[in-house]
Amino acid sequence: MGLLSIAFLVVAVVDFAVLVWALRLYRQYPSQGQWLATVPFGLLWYDNFVIGIGSTLGEGQLLIDLNTYRFLAHYTFLPFAIVAVGAIARHAGFKWAQPWAFMAAFATLATYFALHDLYLFKQSTFYPSCFADTLRYTTSIRDYTACGPDAIVGSGQGIPPIPALTLSNLQILFGAYLWWKVGFKWLFLGSVLVLGLFAIPYSATGGIFSNIGEPIISGLLIYTAAWVTKNRESFQAKL
Repeated sequence: MGLLSIAFLVVAVVDFAVLVWALRLYRQYPSQGQWLATVPFGLLWYDNFVIGIGSTLGEGQLLIDLNTYRFLAHYTFLPFAIVAVGAIARHAGFKWAQPWAFMAAFATLATYFALHDLYLFKQSTFYPSCFADTLRYTTSIRDYTACGPDAIVGSGQGIPPIPALTLSNLQILFGAYLWWKVGFKWLFLGSVLVLGLFAIPYSATGGIFSNIGEPIISGLLIYTAAWVTKNRESFQAKL
C-alpha cells in the first residue's frame, strides 16, 4: 500500500471522527439543519476507505460492488447538505427564509441533483481507474487514470460534480450573509478555502485534496448549525 492510498485512509478516519463529533454536537444543539448537514457523513468515510483499499483488493467484482455503493451513497446523501443550508437560514430567523416556498425550492434542487446524477450513473459503465498507487472504478477513463496500455482513453463519461460545487457556492453566499448580519465569518472563509481545494486538478493529485475538502466544508455547515442554535436568541436583535 502506497502513500496516496494511506492518505485516503487517513481522510476516512477523519470523516468518521467528524461524524462522531457531529452526532455529539446534535445532542447538544439539535436542529433540522444540524441533522441534514450530518447525513452526508453517514458514508463519507466509506468513500475514502474504498479508494484507500482498492489497490490492495485489486480489480474484480468485489471492488466493483464496493465502488457502486460509494457512488450511490455520494449521489444520494450529498444533496441533504444543500437542504441543510436552507434549514439553517430558516432556523436562524431570517424573514426571507420563513415562507414554505423557500424550503421547497431547496428540497426541489436537492432532489433534482440526486435523481439526475443517479440517472446518469445508471446509464454509465465502470472502468478501472488508476492513479499513483490507488485503484478504484469510475465511469470514464482519462489519460492520467488509465491502468495500462490496453485501456481505451476517452471511454465512458464522467459525471460533473455540480452538486458539490453548488453546495460550495451556497455556503459562500450564505456565509457572507451571516458575516454581514451577525458577525459569524467562519462559514464564508472556510468555504472559500475549500473551493480552492476543489479547484486543484485531479490530474495532479488523484483527487486527494477534493476529498480533504469534503469533511471541512460539511463540518463547517455542522458547526454553523450548532452556532446558530446556541446563539440564536442573542443575535435576533441584529436582524
